[in-house]
Amino acid sequence: MATFNDINPQLKAYLLKHRLPDIFECIFTALAASKPADPNKFILEKLRDYQEGKHFDLAWDSFVSRKDLPSRRVFKRTFIENFFTLEDLAELESYLSSEDYHNLRYYFYFQPSEEQKRLAAQAYNDALLKKHFRAWLGFYNRKKEKRRKALEEWRRAVQFHKHKLMVSTFQVWHAWKCERYRSQQVLAAKMRKICLQNAIYTTFRAWQQVTKHASDTNKWFKKYEILNSDDEDEVKDKAVGQDFISKLPHKASNRIFSFLNVLDRLTCSLVCRSWKIMVQDRSLWTQIDLQRIKDQTTDRLVANLAHKFRSFLCNLNLRDCVRVTSSSLRYIGECRNLQELSLSGIKQINADVVNDIGLGCKNLLYLNIAKCHFDDGVLRVLARHYVNIQYLSLAGCTGFSTAGVYYFMVGQGLHKLFHLDISGCSQITHEGMRYIARGCPLLHSLALNKLAMMKDESLYFFTKYCPNLKALHLRHASSLTDTAFMYIADNLPRLKTLCVEGNHNITGASIKMVGRGCPDLVHLFIIDCIQMCDTGLKGFSSTRGLRVVNLGDCIRISDHGVRNIVDGPSGPHIRELNLTNCLRVGDTTLFRIAQRCQSLAYVSFCYSEFVTDAGVELLGNMQALRSLDLSGCAVGDAGLASLGNNPNFRNISLSECNQITDVGIQKMCSRLLLLETLDISYCDNVTDYATKFLAFSCRELVRLNIAGCTQLTDTSVSYISGGCHYLSHLNMSNIANMTDKALRFLRRGCKLLQRLNVTVCPAVTYGAIQRVESGGCVVSHSIDVKEMKLGPILPLSQTHKRPMSVGYSIFPIPNHA
Repeated sequence: MATFNDINPQLKAYLLKHRLPDIFECIFTALAASKPADPNKFILEKLRDYQEGKHFDLAWDSFVSRKDLPSRRVFKRTFIENFFTLEDLAELESYLSSEDYHNLRYYFYFQPSEEQKRLAAQAYNDALLKKHFRAWLGFYNRKKEKRRKALEEWRRAVQFHKHKLMVSTFQVWHAWKCERYRSQQVLAAKMRKICLQNAIYTTFRAWQQVTKHASDTNKWFKKYEILNSDDEDEVKDKAVGQDFISKLPHKASNRIFSFLNVLDRLTCSLVCRSWKIMVQDRSLWTQIDLQRIKDQTTDRLVANLAHKFRSFLCNLNLRDCVRVTSSSLRYIGECRNLQELSLSGIKQINADVVNDIGLGCKNLLYLNIAKCHFDDGVLRVLARHYVNIQYLSLAGCTGFSTAGVYYFMVGQGLHKLFHLDISGCSQITHEGMRYIARGCPLLHSLALNKLAMMKDESLYFFTKYCPNLKALHLRHASSLTDTAFMYIADNLPRLKTLCVEGNHNITGASIKMVGRGCPDLVHLFIIDCIQMCDTGLKGFSSTRGLRVVNLGDCIRISDHGVRNIVDGPSGPHIRELNLTNCLRVGDTTLFRIAQRCQSLAYVSFCYSEFVTDAGVELLGNMQALRSLDLSGCAVGDAGLASLGNNPNFRNISLSECNQITDVGIQKMCSRLLLLETLDISYCDNVTDYATKFLAFSCRELVRLNIAGCTQLTDTSVSYISGGCHYLSHLNMSNIANMTDKALRFLRRGCKLLQRLNVTVCPAVTYGAIQRVESGGCVVSHSIDVKEMKLGPILPLSQTHKRPMSVGYSIFPIPNHA
């Protein structure tokens, strides 16, 4: 290629002055990048554009379009310099002006490339950034130091303020302290004066009480002398001939007449006009209870009452009125507002009677026809007309069959039942149970007692179709197994009451599942289940709502099992706990109960042989406890003395506690002034001395059982009749020393006595018993009335047996022939 090495330097200067090498590079780069079809024409266009000034600032890519722009230079800068021999510009200095020479020199030697420009810009930005950062850092440090100084000054100011406030407060406190000390001196002088006055007042009150007690004792002994000296019948009070009832307010007179039975009210209405108006008040006849006079209730009485008070009669009780027939029951249909009706024990119940009652009493909610013999027609009528009924009892009714139970499912009524009792209806088959469950889906309470042949599948129907069940009673359903209770645990999470009695098939594993599946349990009754053990009670360790727990006759339960309930979240809230015949329960359980069960009101440890005085002493400090049963326990005088620490006791049973003596009863009764029920039967060491303190201290006694206390005599009864004027039930059977004199004391002193038991008292005659019965008291005796002879004296083992059920009454009435 030809070069310009030999050209005139003046020409070379001319080329460089007019930037012909740059134009050359731009044209060649555009030709290489665009590749035009007519290069000459392309060159002319570009030169024309440059001449017109469109490319004022020349660069190597000035003539290249944007779409054809290459990524880098096509011709290196060294190639252009070598082509035009521009290595040395010094020789051109003489042909160029000084300014043009320096511009060319800068362009060829100092003109930076794009990379150099980028690096230069980046270096400049970095330097500028560092400069600004240093300026900002200095500003930040100054602000930080200024803030630190301000905080330091603030802390010093706060400390100074606190110190000043403390000084001011101390000065105020010191002034108050001085004033307080002066006022305390004055108050101490006043307190000494008040204490002296209180001591005088207390001494006077104590003297007054002693004087009053001595006066009462003197009066009692005078009365006792009169009772012993007078052998005739008591003198009747003189009638004053005044009507105080009519002068009382209307509510008070109604309250008095409400305690009378129906016949007594009707008799009172014949006294005078004012009494007749008071007796006929409708508030006295909204509820009529004829069970109290069941032996005197006739068809005429029922018909007259139902017809006369039909407009406002709401509750009618004819339970066990066997003399009532279907002819008078039809009048009940006239009582349009009747809501509760009890016909239990009436034999002449048929479909026509039930139909008449159902057509007339549309608002009937409660119907009790237990122990009545009727056929399937009655159930058909119930399912047709009794649409609003919510409570139905068919307990002990064996006349209907499974065909009658079918009406529960297909009839219009009985679908709103909340409570159903079919206890003892053993004729209902497995299919009949399914009919009942399908027809009563809203059941909340279900009683399936005394169904010995009921299987697990029958109970499954109720758990499946009645998910709202809250109370389930399974007494003496002995054929049920663990499978049935698994159904309960899986399908009845809302269950609150569970009662199981006399089932020897269930084990602790199923009861444990019930405890976990029914977390809302409130009442738990597991009675006489011999396979029930401590494992079953573990399921109730997390139950929060338990209030009543009855584990009577579960002989395998020990202290460890009871602890699962007592130590759980429901322990402080339990109100009743029955551990009768739980032979393995001892003082350890009593210790935990005293610590945890602060709300316990009723507790029973009958025949728990490991309960001793040490555990009973802890129960004496439970102020919420009202009723305690320690029959058959190894309790002595020390335990009885500790029970006196709780004056809130109302009922105490100490039957067959042979270790207690007169001293223990004296210490206990001296503090239990509000005691209402006491059982000390078959306590062989109790004498007349104990009954003397009992009669003087416990004047509120209502029930007393002293049966089998062989050392008691007529003197004890004289003490009781002189002090316990509210006594209504007395059992003094199996006491050989009791004579007719004791009954005479009772007639004179215990005017409110309702029931008396003198069984196996050989010295008591039938004439004395008749005189007591003439006052309205029911007397149980063992005298053969036909022969007017004393019945055979039964040995102690036959007259008083150890009870094996939790329903044991402290006043048993033996059913001797």
